Amino acid sequence: MKKKMHPVIPDDILKQFSNLLFTNQELGIIHNPYDQELREMRSIEQGDLDGLKQSLAENYSGKIGRLAKNDLRNAQNLAIVNTTLSCRAAIRGGVMPEIAFSLSDALIQKIEECEDSSRVNQLMTALKYQYAYMVSEIRDSRKGKAFRKGNYHVERCKDYIFAHLHGKLTLSQIAEALSLNASYLSDLFRRCEGISLTAFIREQKINLAKNLLIYSDYSYSEIAAYLGYASQSHLGMQFKNIVGLTLRQYKELYGVKYYMHDKKEK
Repeated sequence: MKKKMHPVIPDDILKQFSNLLFTNQELGIIHNPYDQELREMRSIEQGDLDGLKQSLAENYSGKIGRLAKNDLRNAQNLAIVNTTLSCRAAIRGGVMPEIAFSLSDALIQKIEECEDSSRVNQLMTALKYQYAYMVSEIRDSRKGKAFRKGNYHVERCKDYIFAHLHGKLTLSQIAEALSLNASYLSDLFRRCEGISLTAFIREQKINLAKNLLIYSDYSYSEIAAYLGYASQSHLGMQFKNIVGLTLRQYKELYGVKYYMHDKKEK
């Protein structure tokens, strides 16, 4: 019988692990409870902003692991771990991977630029609320619409859409790229998602416009051009029809400060 191979961790790391485990046991030090982390990630996955606020405010006896000797580097490492977990929770909640990963990349780059731990923690908390908010918006937009996930062609279609949100997208273009009949793809997408392909594209472009309005300094015309709209007025009209606010109203109402309000309350 062939002997199973297993990963070999260097001896010095195993020794450090053993010493740390022994020391923590001797001193009665335990890590933060896993069930609290699960509640936090579940809140993001479900788009539950109130639940997230409660889980973040929980008191527990354990301590968060130490990931670096330097305090700032430790905070940055912990934030990167939390960002990764939160990103995956948002994807499970329905946020498309390309958008979730891009937001995670941007946040981690900003974390690396921080020079104090409090700012790192602030950004980490803001990101968790942002992911939960994005999931909640997806869930709100799908209320009353029956759909199922998992169709191979539909998932490929959505991947293509999110990779090309910055340009003009048409049914025929997507069908050709996927080597599918346009009518077949249109019918399949509606059956699986409970929404037309055209409406889905419009919905996702508006969602991306929201993020650009909140987190970027791009002008309204630049955002319209980036998303493949013929003009700012065309984007503005679709945005108002779907969101109920003008581009300016949305930016003024939901600026970055909106996601920081819980930090200020503490």
